[in-house]
Amino acid sequence: MLTDQWLGDAILALARALGDWRGVLALRVVAVSLLVGIVVDTALASPPARPIVAAAAAFPAIALSRFAWTDRPELLGFVCFALLVRLLCGGDRGMLLTIPLLFVWAQLHGSFALGLGLVLASCGARALEERHERWHLAPIAAGAVVATLIGPSGLATWMSSGGHFLAPPRYISEEGVPDIATLPGLIFVVTLALLIATALLSSRRASLREVAFLVPVAFVSLTAARYTPYLAIAAVPFFADRWPDPLARFRKDLDRAATERRLPRGGDALRRAGGIALAGLALAVSVALADGRVDESGYPRAALATVPKGPGLLNLYDWGGWLIYAAPEIPVFIDGRLFPYVPSVLSDYRVIIGAQPGWQDVAARRGVRAILVRPTDPIARRAPESGWRIAYADRIAVVLLR
Repeated sequence: MLTDQWLGDAILALARALGDWRGVLALRVVAVSLLVGIVVDTALASPPARPIVAAAAAFPAIALSRFAWTDRPELLGFVCFALLVRLLCGGDRGMLLTIPLLFVWAQLHGSFALGLGLVLASCGARALEERHERWHLAPIAAGAVVATLIGPSGLATWMSSGGHFLAPPRYISEEGVPDIATLPGLIFVVTLALLIATALLSSRRASLREVAFLVPVAFVSLTAARYTPYLAIAAVPFFADRWPDPLARFRKDLDRAATERRLPRGGDALRRAGGIALAGLALAVSVALADGRVDESGYPRAALATVPKGPGLLNLYDWGGWLIYAAPEIPVFIDGRLFPYVPSVLSDYRVIIGAQPGWQDVAARRGVRAILVRPTDPIARRAPESGWRIAYADRIAVVLLR
C-alpha cells in the first residue's frame, strides 16, 4: 500500500475519530479558512495598503479553489501551496522556511512535487539575478530535496507523483484538461487571460523569478482540471503588485485620516486578537450547528439491499469511497484512491462499465457477479441483453445480477 500521503489520511481519520462527521467538517472549515486567509494575506502584502486591489487579486484564487473544498488530503495540499507562494514572496527567510513546509507537505499530499519544483526554480532564478549572493541558495535547494525524501515512502514519494503526472487517467473528469464549458474551466480561462494581459500591459516587466514561478504553474494547470486552482493562487502576488489602485488619488487623504484615528499603543494587537477570537467563535458555532450526518442523497443507499454480500461487486468509481463507509461487508471493485488500481484494474473497469467488446469475458475473469452503476452507464443497458437480471432500478442506480 502506498504511504505517500499518509499524514493527510491520518489527519482526516483523527478528525472523524474525535468528532465523527462534525470533526471532518471542522477540519475542512479550518483548512478552507487557512487557505483563504493565506491567499488574502499574500495579496495584502504585495504591496501593502491597497485593500481593493488585494481583494480583486485574491478573488480568482478563492473562486477557483472553491471547487476543491472537499474532505480530501488535496485540500491540505492547496493550503501548503498557498503558504509556499507567501513564503517565496518573503525573501531569504521565506525561502529557508520552505524546507520544513516541504517536509510536512510531502507527507500530506502528492502535490508537494510541484512545490519542490518551484522552490528549485526560484533558487535558480535568484542565483542568476543575484550572482553575488548565490552561495546560500544551494543549501536551500539541497535541503528542499532532502526534506521531501524523509518519510515512510522515501524515493517512492517522487515516483508516485511523477508517474501520475506523466500518465494521468484522462477518462476521469478531474484528470481531464480544463473544460471552458464548465464553471471551473471558465474561471480558469479568465484567470489565465488576466495573467497574460497583466504581463503584457503592465509598465513593469516580469522578473526572472516571476517567470520561473508562473510559467511552470500555468503549464501544470493546463494539464488537468484538478490543478487549475494552482495558477490562480500563484498569480495573486503578481496581480496585487501590478493592478492599478482606483483609490490612488485619494491615498494621501485616506492615510491621513487613518493616522488621525489610529488606536493607542497596543490597540492594533488588541484589535487583531479580538478578530481572531471572533473568527474562532464563529467557527465553533458554525460547526456545532452543522448537520453531522452524511448527505447520501446522491448515493444508492436504497439499492444496497439487493446487492449480495461478499466479493464480486463491480461498483461505479464515484461510489467506491461511499461503499467502504456504508457497506464495509461488500468489498469494492474500485474507489477514489486510484493508485492501487492503476493500470490493470482501472482498465478492466473501463471495459466493463463501457460495455466494450469482450466485457463479458473480463467480468468473468474478475469474478463479477453483481454490477452497481447509474442507469445512464452503457453497461446498464447492455447487460440485460446478455442475460443479466435487473434486481433494482431507480433514478440513481441500477443493480444487475448474473
